[in-house]
Amino acid sequence: MIGIIGLSHKSAPVHIREKFAIDHDESCKLARLICQNQYIQELVILSTCNRTEIYFKADECCSSGAFSIIIGYLHKHAAVGDEINKHFYRFANDQAVDHLFRVISSLESMVLGEYQIVSQIKEAYSRADANGTVGKVLTRLFNKALETGKQVRSNTQMSTGAFSVSYAAVEKCHQQFRNLTDKKILLIGAGETGELVIKNLYKKGCKNITVTNRTITKAEELATRYNGKALPFNQMMAGIHDAEIIVSSVATKEPLFDAATVKPHLNGHPLVMMIDLGVPRNIHPNVSDIPIIDLVNVDDLEEVVAGNQEKKQALVSVAEEIIAEKVSEFSDWLNSRNLTPTIQQIISSMNAVNSAELETCKKFHTEEEIQQMEKYGKHITDKLINSMIKNLKSISDNGRKTEYIKVVSDLFSQFNNEQ
Repeated sequence: MIGIIGLSHKSAPVHIREKFAIDHDESCKLARLICQNQYIQELVILSTCNRTEIYFKADECCSSGAFSIIIGYLHKHAAVGDEINKHFYRFANDQAVDHLFRVISSLESMVLGEYQIVSQIKEAYSRADANGTVGKVLTRLFNKALETGKQVRSNTQMSTGAFSVSYAAVEKCHQQFRNLTDKKILLIGAGETGELVIKNLYKKGCKNITVTNRTITKAEELATRYNGKALPFNQMMAGIHDAEIIVSSVATKEPLFDAATVKPHLNGHPLVMMIDLGVPRNIHPNVSDIPIIDLVNVDDLEEVVAGNQEKKQALVSVAEEIIAEKVSEFSDWLNSRNLTPTIQQIISSMNAVNSAELETCKKFHTEEEIQQMEKYGKHITDKLINSMIKNLKSISDNGRKTEYIKVVSDLFSQFNNEQ
């Protein structure tokens, strides 16, 4: 069984999602820990600002147990109880495959057509591969997902004119101030999201951008590319003092600052916009209690992207057709893989019967007659085998295909034992 359990911006607000954010080191440790369980063979953890999802391969007979095991580990990680379970979704087999293909195609993203999710999924798989928690099935699944995402984008132009959450953040600033050219802007974080933010600010003509980051060289590199300035991370409050717009996107378990910390450093600007793109949140929500601060988090940006979504809705049905086809292709591969031991059992059993009966006949027939019997016996056996395999492969996928395969496998296994 292939399964997925997770939560996203569609099922949980940011204050819930941040509890389940899993950084790279935690991801590797958690994946290895879960895979120690005998029921779970392969596992990939995807954690972004808008979703935390765990994809896994488990024994079909233990599917409900596998979900419970993973939920238990997530509870421990987030230090929460069962009351949080209403925010989780879970899918198995074709539904799980469909979900992953929708995620990588950006159909489940806050912004239709955004491309950042592709690199995030690539990184999640690469991390799991290096960590030794993926095998043939999830490797095939994630390669198929990348193929699907690429085809959706090329066939639908889904990404044409698309913008990211980072772009939405800049649009939010533009809606508030109209002219951003001379605004003093502090960018906290020089990672992928930070780079997208400064790139979009630069396109808006912003001339006064300061970048701060834990690693000062990364801040300097990013600032230099966009004619900005770099600021050591330990001088962040000095940057806040001057700024009218602050955009933060760093990985942190605790907020970088709260109302009490930041209030003494404000410079008396009539309005300071703070945009928190972090999950977990970078800025404590009580900062919004300060009258001059307009605090925006990732969930608040949904209204900004709504107009763009409507324009792209017509492309969704085309994307879904491509995804359905790719799900079917993967399902065919997986079923064929699952069928291989059963097919071998059928062939072995039928050939064994044929050989045993011919051996019995040898004492009553001539060599020439035996050769004819061998020829016709093989013809009949091959015909029966091919018919059985064809029918087994064509069983409609009504949720009981695995059950049928297991029954046939058990029958021929028992038959072989009796020979």
